[in-house]
Amino acid sequence: MVIKIGLKSLPPFLSLGIRFFVAFLFLFLYIRIKKIEFPKGIRDHLFFLVFGMINFTGGYAFVYWAEQYIASGLTSVLFSIMPFYVLILSWRLLPQDRINWKKFVGVCFGFVGLLVIFRDQLYLNSMDRNVIYGMVAVLIAPMFSATGTIMGKKATIRMNPFVLNTLPLLYSSLFFLMLSLMVERNTHPVFDASAIFSIIYLGLLGTAVAFVMYFWMLKNTSAIMMSMITYVTPPLALIWGWVILDENISSLLVIGLLFIFSGIYIVRKW
Repeated sequence: MVIKIGLKSLPPFLSLGIRFFVAFLFLFLYIRIKKIEFPKGIRDHLFFLVFGMINFTGGYAFVYWAEQYIASGLTSVLFSIMPFYVLILSWRLLPQDRINWKKFVGVCFGFVGLLVIFRDQLYLNSMDRNVIYGMVAVLIAPMFSATGTIMGKKATIRMNPFVLNTLPLLYSSLFFLMLSLMVERNTHPVFDASAIFSIIYLGLLGTAVAFVMYFWMLKNTSAIMMSMITYVTPPLALIWGWVILDENISSLLVIGLLFIFSGIYIVRKW
């Protein structure tokens, strides 16, 4: 939702570049204050570059571009196929994460819950070319995020989660800023209150804090379990809308949450 707000004032790649640079600055300052050591080897920095390009650049470029044309609710549902990608990649790349039919059933339960919650937002008013391309883009994005989750899972064995995110965010930020200079020259960015709120909120809470917590938790649980966060965040947004904006909550939200948490329980149990 906040991505959608920001895109009303800023083009997608510029918005992403600034967002990730804000997140980088926050994490870099924290690391300097805490005197946490960065790895100095060339192989580590090559890893940071590749990890940033996959987890942040690939994972977000498609979503930001797509949300110019499709609703945030539809985006949430399409992006939530990420746990299925993680299931497949874990089977090949994380043999220590046992994959079985019960985990598959749990992932399916969560996906059904999201379909129930956003049922009313899955209808499209138009099927023009940009809408179709936007839907395809959001289906591609989770492949990058799933791969980043697998890479991060392996890296957390030897890396502090603050270190794991800081330089990849810098590299992704620079990439998006350069990309914006090349392809968004004719746009007219406006740094109004909506744009500033979007950048600060997404940079600090939605990126810096969120990803450090994500990879810290990933160290102690399975990649499949962590990937199911994509099922939890959209209904939580609806709950915040009820708490803060006095928006109505339908019975579909309650039913959908029952499916989602049942799916999480099944994955966590087995």
